Amino acid sequence: MATVDKEIADEIVALNGRYPGDPLVTKIIEYTDLAGGTSYGLVYEKEDQDKYHESRFVRSPHIYWQHGGTH
Repeated sequence: MATVDKEIADEIVALNGRYPGDPLVTKIIEYTDLAGGTSYGLVYEKEDQDKYHESRFVRSPHIYWQHGGTH
């Protein structure tokens, strides 16, 4: 799982899911991590789109951003 901070997540949103050198990001999941901080999980185009499930490491996951255009 690729996890980034809010700054990188917002940069990916501004680039409509395209981050230099990475495959297309189709979804960003915001969640509370094990330490109680906020994390942003990246879901890439050819990955399981539901890979961020509630667990002790991923709490209260919800969609922060989702790619809406054609690609």
